[in-house]
Amino acid sequence: MSDGVSGLGAPDRVAAHRTMPAWAWDVVVVVVAIASACAPYRGPTPAFLAVESPVAFALALAQAPVLLLRRRFPLVAYGVIWALMAAGTLVVGSALPFVVPAAIAAYVLATRSPRRTVLVVVLASIVLLIGVELVAGAGAGFDPRLIPVPALLAFAAAAGDATRSRRAYVAALAERAERAEATRESEARRRVAEERLRIARDLHDAVAHQIAVINLQSSVAERAIAEGREPDLRRARDSVATAARAAREVLGEIGDLLSTLRTDSDDATPSAPPAGLADLDRLVDDFASAGLRATVRLEVADDAGDVPPTVDRAAYLVVREALTNASKHGSDGRAHVLVERGASRLAITVTNAASRDAERGEVERGRPERTSGGHGLLGLRERVAAARGTLVTSEDDGVFRLRAELPVGPRGAVGQADAPGPNAPPSDAPPSEARR
Repeated sequence: MSDGVSGLGAPDRVAAHRTMPAWAWDVVVVVVAIASACAPYRGPTPAFLAVESPVAFALALAQAPVLLLRRRFPLVAYGVIWALMAAGTLVVGSALPFVVPAAIAAYVLATRSPRRTVLVVVLASIVLLIGVELVAGAGAGFDPRLIPVPALLAFAAAAGDATRSRRAYVAALAERAERAEATRESEARRRVAEERLRIARDLHDAVAHQIAVINLQSSVAERAIAEGREPDLRRARDSVATAARAAREVLGEIGDLLSTLRTDSDDATPSAPPAGLADLDRLVDDFASAGLRATVRLEVADDAGDVPPTVDRAAYLVVREALTNASKHGSDGRAHVLVERGASRLAITVTNAASRDAERGEVERGRPERTSGGHGLLGLRERVAAARGTLVTSEDDGVFRLRAELPVGPRGAVGQADAPGPNAPPSDAPPSEARR
């Protein structure tokens, strides 16, 4: 145990749980002090202070009310009680009639004061008391009966120090438990926030693009059969078919997402493999039917590395989100996609003519959009960061540019768990390939 508890904070935290009120303890110690003053202090022939020395008896009784100050002023109470004991010892030649109140005061002093202070004060008082007893019994030499009183004071101080240490230990345990509970609550809140973020990201991946396709195709179908112009039934039919297919796909993806959220295990598999870079043709066709002409160029180096499934999925989402922004906010209905697959990285660059629309500017810079929320690029950055990649957007001379770089492993170095995604382009693909 150390001198760390120098104030009343730690003991008071435990003392607050006493079963008896403070006034009851005051009554007990006062009664004990008075009883000790009235008890015989010498045998075998009993001797009473009230009979032998009324002055000493008055000094012993005076110790009782001083004990009422032991909690607020423990050092002062111990000093006054010790002085009364020393005076009574000089009167009757023995400290035994006065030792009980002094022991109580020493105990309380040890429970409410630093250990260093208690050690100095109690040891000094014991040495002085022995000197007073020797002076009071001058001529009789050393008497073994001088030992019990100092020993009792030392024992009382040691018991008080042990009580103080125990209270401090219990208070430290309670504080540690409170901190642990607060840490658990903070960790639980952090995990809930991460889970909400993951669900929001997955929901955006599953819904946002398909809903945009449905919205665009519905608008195309509406214009194809609008009043005041010749109906284009074929175009309306194709748009409705595309919207219906997108609706079926989004329902399936939402079903997979709900199944994953409701299952207790982490090995739940979707009904269909997630889309990857090999599905870019179908993605481009979907946007072409919505009026966006996208050109995709794939460049594969001779030492191109293997693409893990997470990187393959993240790369597909980068292209999809970029084309969605180009379809919604581009100015000329065109976009260019460049996929560069090297030995250690997979780079994706998407460019399109930038619109001067302020709403488009807010979305492309990652700021919240008033109408749709503008969380696409924010979620995309989180998705790319989760794959240990980087995402940068910029606008120069009326051209909006989105570039993402994702890490890939050396060919043949990816393990079974990180094997190339089922939709990743083959590593032996031609170095340069362009398609619409």
